[in-house]
Amino acid sequence: MMREKKKYSIFLIATIVVVSCSGLFKPMMAFSSEAEGNVSPMPVNPEFKPRLGTYYYKANFNNMNIGTACIAIDREGDLYKVQVLAQTTGTVDRIYKLRYRGEALMDTDPLSPVESKMQQQVRSTEKDTTIHFKDDGTIKTVEKKSENGNTVKYDVRTLQTERFTLDPFSATYLVRGLDWKVGTEKVFDVYPGKHQYELRLRCDSMATVDIGGEKRSAFVIIPKLTNLDPEKQAEAMKKKPASMKIYVSADELKDVLEIDASHTLGNFRVVMVKFEPSVNQSKEEDAQSRKEDAQSKGDIQSEVKAADGPNKKIEAPSKEPPQNNL
Repeated sequence: MMREKKKYSIFLIATIVVVSCSGLFKPMMAFSSEAEGNVSPMPVNPEFKPRLGTYYYKANFNNMNIGTACIAIDREGDLYKVQVLAQTTGTVDRIYKLRYRGEALMDTDPLSPVESKMQQQVRSTEKDTTIHFKDDGTIKTVEKKSENGNTVKYDVRTLQTERFTLDPFSATYLVRGLDWKVGTEKVFDVYPGKHQYELRLRCDSMATVDIGGEKRSAFVIIPKLTNLDPEKQAEAMKKKPASMKIYVSADELKDVLEIDASHTLGNFRVVMVKFEPSVNQSKEEDAQSRKEDAQSKGDIQSEVKAADGPNKKIEAPSKEPPQNNL
């Protein structure tokens, strides 16, 4: 039983990392890959604009706090950058210490990952994975495993695919960026570094989620991940998969509010604790505000000119205070 609990503590932290670090792109077109390998346009909601800053999450297993995660979203030149930190709590560390760090750079036009780096430490074993995505569809992975600081395995993998494939960081963008409605289903591919998967997302229903005392309406998204390796599919058929639900806020922010996963061992729950905007976000908001103010003033002047005629001169208000004639 203890061994199974260790296994699913890793599953939960991985869930935080994979699903929560999302929403980094401008409006664009993504693609949906069907089982036969065909691709077709998948429209992204043009009104979705991700905010820059850091999301904080906590993870519970059967109502016991087992881990935390923070996901920072920012810009680096013309690219978006996401950084993820996740770890088990001190109590869990005594039996199964886990530390995770992820970092990714992604292009925004069109939607495409550039590079992903993942570092995971479980007890004394460390694994570093770097994934490079090339324009010709080639995906190269370099993986290094070490124990107690000594390298035990070094592996290089190359994947050539015609299917539209994203890394976990950019793939989870679609959880937030799509225009969800109850009954909507989206399908695309994900490559985390070793195997290629088909990810199917279905909007099951609407729900209300309590985040720090605030009631927020959310879409309930049901994910289904399928390994495209026939041998792995056969192995998966012998196991009972966990039932998972992702709650995405039904507003312009499209925040990942909560993740619930149920298995024979119990219930896992990942909840958003807070969001802290970055300095760049504040600058963007100020710039947008100034742009809207300028646009508003321009509209007002245009209306005045239209009302007074094309030759009417608009005089600036006097700087002198009005005289009191009394």
